[in-house]
Amino acid sequence: MNHTSRRAAIQVGITGLLALVMLLAGIAWIKEYRLGQKKKILVARFEEVGNLSEGDPVSVRGVRKGVVREVRLLDQGVRVEFEIDRDVVLHPDAMIRVANIGFMGEKFLALDPGSAPGRYDTSKPIPGRFQSGVPEVISGAGELITQATELSSRLNEFLDAVDPATMERASKNLEKMSSNLSNAVERNQEDLRQAILDFKSAAHQIKTIASTNSDQVTSSIRDFGTASQRLTALSEQLSVTAGSLNRVVSRIDNQQGSLGKAIADSSLYDELKETLRNTNDLVKDIKKNPKRYLKIGIF
Repeated sequence: MNHTSRRAAIQVGITGLLALVMLLAGIAWIKEYRLGQKKKILVARFEEVGNLSEGDPVSVRGVRKGVVREVRLLDQGVRVEFEIDRDVVLHPDAMIRVANIGFMGEKFLALDPGSAPGRYDTSKPIPGRFQSGVPEVISGAGELITQATELSSRLNEFLDAVDPATMERASKNLEKMSSNLSNAVERNQEDLRQAILDFKSAAHQIKTIASTNSDQVTSSIRDFGTASQRLTALSEQLSVTAGSLNRVVSRIDNQQGSLGKAIADSSLYDELKETLRNTNDLVKDIKKNPKRYLKIGIF
């Protein structure tokens, strides 16, 4: 190999090496790779993520600190895996949301590390929420316009179905009613004005009376409060008395105590009835034969 060929080979090698270095530098710039910067992998859980996709940025209080690695649809929600710098400290109240960049609504993850004492358990997904952007608002406005158009169409159909003569009569009646109301107000304008003045005067008098007798009103309110407290105490005493009576009646019903046994025992009633009958017979016999029971001696 001559000197020229060797020189050309060296130039080609250097050019290829520079191209490889530039390619690696471009990839590192696109991926925002930092030499010596350590990353940690976290997982978030969302109900909806919009158009969030892999490679979208992750910011912490407005500072870009990571990137989305994976977006996976689950049966109940969406699982998002992302990486952030290890110097980001997460607290137990950490939250994350899908936010928007610019007017077109490009998505990114906005991470709030929280401020509560302690550290977040990174084995659990971070709770996330979806923030509507301009496209979602425009979409909602489009639905609203569609509903308004449908309502207008139905209103036109209703007006077409209504008899024009009926609408004309209704319009005339409404105009006549408005005219009558206006005439009534004009005729009674002075009475209305006087009624308003009377109401204003009455309100002023009530205010004056309340100001003049404020001490009496306060005393009456205080007395009413005292009476209410006494009524509450009386109600409590009556409740206690009623409870005691209830217990007494319950003991009687259950044949407990002398009174309960006496009321429940039918033989006592029969014995009392027999005693009264015997007493009655004895009185009758005494009346018929007093000498049998009474002996009077004269000394």
